[in-house]
Amino acid sequence: MIAAILAMMVLQPLVHAQEVPELQVNSTRYIVIDASSGEVYAQRDADKEVAIASLTKVFTAVQALNMASLDTPIVTNESDLKSAEATTMGFGPGETYTLQDMLYGMLLPSGNDAAHAIARNLGYQEGDSDQEAVDRFMALVNERVQDMGLQHTHLVNPDGWGVPGHYSSAADVATFMQYATQYPFLVEVMGTRSYTTSNGYLTVTNSNRLLNTYGSFVAGKTGYDDDAGWCLVNLARSGDTQMIAVTLDGDAPGDWYDDNRVLLEYGFQRKAELANSGQAFSGDVLAYMDPDIAQLAKSSQSQAAIAGSSGKPATTYAPPQSSGDIVSADAPAATMPLTGSGVIIPALAALVLVGARGAVHWRDLGGVTRLRKESSGPASVIKDRLFSG
Repeated sequence: MIAAILAMMVLQPLVHAQEVPELQVNSTRYIVIDASSGEVYAQRDADKEVAIASLTKVFTAVQALNMASLDTPIVTNESDLKSAEATTMGFGPGETYTLQDMLYGMLLPSGNDAAHAIARNLGYQEGDSDQEAVDRFMALVNERVQDMGLQHTHLVNPDGWGVPGHYSSAADVATFMQYATQYPFLVEVMGTRSYTTSNGYLTVTNSNRLLNTYGSFVAGKTGYDDDAGWCLVNLARSGDTQMIAVTLDGDAPGDWYDDNRVLLEYGFQRKAELANSGQAFSGDVLAYMDPDIAQLAKSSQSQAAIAGSSGKPATTYAPPQSSGDIVSADAPAATMPLTGSGVIIPALAALVLVGARGAVHWRDLGGVTRLRKESSGPASVIKDRLFSG
C-alpha cells in the first residue's frame, strides 16, 4: 500500500527552472520556490547532496513538535554542552527548561546545546545512553524525511555540526521548509527577535540579519560550518504570496544575506509577471508526501501482509525507479493494481484521507483546511496545522 501511494510521486530532476545569471548570486547552490504551490522560479545545483550546517535544526524542531507538548520539561546534562567554537543557547548542566524554551534557544541563537538536549530528552527510552537517545531521535527524523519522499537528505545529528554522512540539498531544504510552514508556532519562533526563557535564566536573540533589514521577512534559519559554508533558508511574504529561498555555501560577511533576499524578490517578481500576463506557470514543482499519510499507508500495508498470510491474496506494486525531488505538474496518476479484501479496505481508507488532505503538494489548488490533530503517548501534543489543496 505504501508503495502504491508513493508511486503517485513521479520524480524528475530539476530541468526547467535554471540559474539566472543576471541575479549575480554568489552562493554555490540555491533555489527559490512559491511556498504554497512549490513552483520553482530559479535554481542552481539544487539537487546536490551537501552539508547544510544549522539548517538541520528546522528538521529537529518539526520532529520535536510531533513528539511532545511545548511545556514538556527538558533537563540538561554535561553531554549537551558544546565547545567554544559552536553556537549555543548558553545553559549549564542540571538545569530545567520547557521544550518551548529549548526551541527558541535552538532556532534564534542557533544553539547546538539546545538541539542536543531536545534530541536526547525526547529520544530517550529506559536504559539508553545519551548517544543512544540522540540516535533514536535522529532515526525518527530520517524516517519522517523518507516518508516525505526527500531523496537527498540524511541527517546524523540534531544540530548539523559537520559530520560524515550528514547532508541534504537546497531543493530538499526548501521542500521541508514548505512543510514546516504548516506549524504556525514554528514560523512564529523563527521570526522572533528575542525570547526570555520561562524560568528567567536566559534571554536569546535571533541571529538572522534579514529580520531587521528586509521588510518582507517572515521567518528563517541561518547556518554555518567549515563544510557547509554560509547557509540560509528564509520565508518571505509580499501581499498574498509567500516565497522560500535557500542559499548554500555563500560568501561572508554580507553576500549570503543579499543572495537570499535577491532570490526572494526575484520569485515575487516572476510570479507577478505571470499573473499580469495571464500566463500559466510552466516549470518544475517541488512536492512531498505528507508523512502522516505515509504512516497510515504503512499501517495499511501491515494489515495487507496479515491478510495475505491468512490465505487471502495480497498483490504488491513497485513504483518505477527515479532520481530527483521534483513532481511534474503534468504527470499522470499512477495505477494501483491491488486485489484482495485485506488490501482494498485499508487502501480505500488511506485514499479517502489522501483525498481529504492532499497526499502531495502539487499546484496551489486554493482553499485551506485546518486540521486539529491529537496524538497520545508519554507526552500528548495538540497542534494546529494548515494544509493547502
